[in-house]
Order: sequence, then structure tokens, then C-alpha cells
Amino acid sequence: MTLTIPDKIEANQWIGYGDPEDILNLCDAEMEKYPQIECPVTHIFTPGLYIREIHMPANSIITSLLHLTTHPYVVTKGEFSVWYHNIPTQRIKAPYKGITEAGTRRMLLIHEDTDWMTFHVTDKKDPDEIMEEITSNDFNPLIEKSNYKVNNWRNNKFKL
Repeated sequence: MTLTIPDKIEANQWIGYGDPEDILNLCDAEMEKYPQIECPVTHIFTPGLYIREIHMPANSIITSLLHLTTHPYVVTKGEFSVWYHNIPTQRIKAPYKGITEAGTRRMLLIHEDTDWMTFHVTDKKDPDEIMEEITSNDFNPLIEKSNYKVNNWRNNKFKL
């Protein structure tokens, strides 16, 4: 059996795109009420490849961006539970590797400090330009596009 995964989607193809009643959109809006935490991001560039590493502290909840591209990822440290549409909640412990499919948007409960790396084929060297290409910032009608989190790698995150 061959699994066909699209390499790129348009944002409006996502399950909850623009839906104010979507569970992840509602969670984003609720999380706005709490103090936000920092999740340091490291940008690494090699010829034809962009690597993004994010550190997520223990005892935090994080909603990801809407991923528009299919790409590999590796979790090098930590443990977390992950949920996204139509997929049962999974508990994952590093080391772990996987594929993020175009159209994926996740909610993570971080049990231990976690380091997550993603890999993107591109010749671009500007993280903001790459961000525009690989994620969507207008999928949640409950959060303004000008919101600092949308423009700061749009990961909602707060400490438990």
C-alpha cells in the first residue's frame, strides 16, 4: 500500500480554517487570557535546507501553527502528549521522528523540557520569509493577524 501525502496545501483546505467553533481555535482564544512563556527558537541554514529547533519548557501547553507543507521532524529531548484533528492523543518520548503532513495543527502538553527540530527544503535564509511559505497566520478568526504571537512564530504557549 502506498500512502500519498500532499507536499503543500492552501490554508483554507484545513479542517478548522476560519471556523470560530473549531476546538483548536477556541483553545487559542482561551490561552490568550494567560501569561505567555518563551519557547526559544534556533534557526540553522545549510545549502538548500532550513532547520528550525524549538525548546518547549515542561508544564506548558502549546498550540502549533497550521503547517502548509509536509516535512520531517525529530524530537531530540523530552516527553509530551500531542493531539490534533482525527488523531487520538499520543504520548511521545524522545528520541522520536516523524512526518508533519501538510494541514497539520497540533496541541501539545509538555511533560518534560522538549526540543523539537523541523527540516524544510528551501534556499531562503530569512526565517520570516520561510514562515510565510510553510505556515498560515490567518486560520483562526478569533485571533487578530496582527497579534504578537502570530508574528512571533505564532505558537500559543502558557505555563500550567
